[in-house]
Amino acid sequence: MAVIVVGLVLAVGFVLLADQTRQRLEDSIIDAAETRALDVAALAEAGALPGTILTAGAEQHVQVVRGETVLAATFGLEGFPPVAPIRPAPGESVQSDLPEEVFHEIEERSELIEDESPYILVARGFSAPDGDGTVLVASSIDAASTAVNTLQPLLWIGWPITLAAVGATVWFLTGWAIRPVAAMSAEADSISASDMDRRLPVPGAQDEIHHLARTLNGMLDRLESAAARQRRFVSDASHELKTPLATIRTMLDVAGEPGFDEWQEVLGGLRREGARMEALVGDLLVLARFDEGAAVARRREVDLDQMLGRVAEGMAVRHPLLDVDTAGIEPVRVTGEPASLERLFTNLASNAARHAAGRVGFASRSDRGGAVVLVTDDGPGIPVTERERVFERFVRLDEARDRPEGGTGLGLAVARAIARGHGGEVTVQDGSPGAVLRVWLPAEPDGFSARS
Repeated sequence: MAVIVVGLVLAVGFVLLADQTRQRLEDSIIDAAETRALDVAALAEAGALPGTILTAGAEQHVQVVRGETVLAATFGLEGFPPVAPIRPAPGESVQSDLPEEVFHEIEERSELIEDESPYILVARGFSAPDGDGTVLVASSIDAASTAVNTLQPLLWIGWPITLAAVGATVWFLTGWAIRPVAAMSAEADSISASDMDRRLPVPGAQDEIHHLARTLNGMLDRLESAAARQRRFVSDASHELKTPLATIRTMLDVAGEPGFDEWQEVLGGLRREGARMEALVGDLLVLARFDEGAAVARRREVDLDQMLGRVAEGMAVRHPLLDVDTAGIEPVRVTGEPASLERLFTNLASNAARHAAGRVGFASRSDRGGAVVLVTDDGPGIPVTERERVFERFVRLDEARDRPEGGTGLGLAVARAIARGHGGEVTVQDGSPGAVLRVWLPAEPDGFSARS
């Protein structure tokens, strides 16, 4: 493509160059003819014409005429009738092309120019003491044609040489430039799931390929992290599901013993473990949904103050010994998926109730084009070093993995996933005493990014 483009540009350039060269040379020939006509007219007006034979100029033929009489002429045109009927007024000049038959006859009479070529005629009127007359100067444009004809072969000979040089240069430079791409491609082909820690070579030049390699390596970093999270997630999920399944199997083994009659206890235990597995699988499905970028599927306006009131009432019923404070709830509205948002605040409330000493608080307000919700408790709080880790999956700071009150270990992870799916964020703030979980949600999910 580079060769084709350069070839077309050069071809057009050569044509334009030849045309401009021809035009410039013809203009200079015309200027010389006009100068000669002025000089001869000045001699005629002064009565100083040198006889009937004028000094010949290079490729110029001159006649001084009065009417149809030739007063003087250069060698070859003496006795030749006026070459043109043009008779401008004294002091005026006229330019014209000679008819083809006239310049052919001039060529036949002249011994100065052998090949046939067109002539340009310049006529200049003058006024002399013995009467008015006209100076006719016929100039051959053969010099312009000869120069252009000499230039064109040189240009067209250089044309393929230039294209060959351009093609070879582009081929070499392109191969040199994309050599790092070949190395990156070879390295990418050799990367497999078992060695995702390998990265593509980054060229030293600060060019687009350098940025491409860095971008692809960043993508590999994210894929490696995602794969590691997936492996950890599958491992933890397997561990979490193994415990209730082992409990259920043990209960069934015991119930199968001869003479067993404690069926109510077994059924109660099976219900608890089934509910625990159901909660775990439900949390896993929510996380999988938001991990896939499902975000907010069915949006509508949600009154967060009313939703928080319902969550607080439900928690008061489940935990009658807790003091549930809703005095800080202010009217605020966002757009989102009601079921997901209610699950978010229910998870935060359950987490607060699990760690509270005796009080859980709810507060809401408008902030930065969205809404802020605070869920607080008066428990031991969350250490600064653990405030991000608590949002990881299957992380429990209380390590109560075998107690129902220990939860699934996915509550806060689910809450953050739902908030980010709505364009918001969940963070831990300083609380005295206890913990403060802060939720920020945009009024409209579109156009907002997660904020802390």
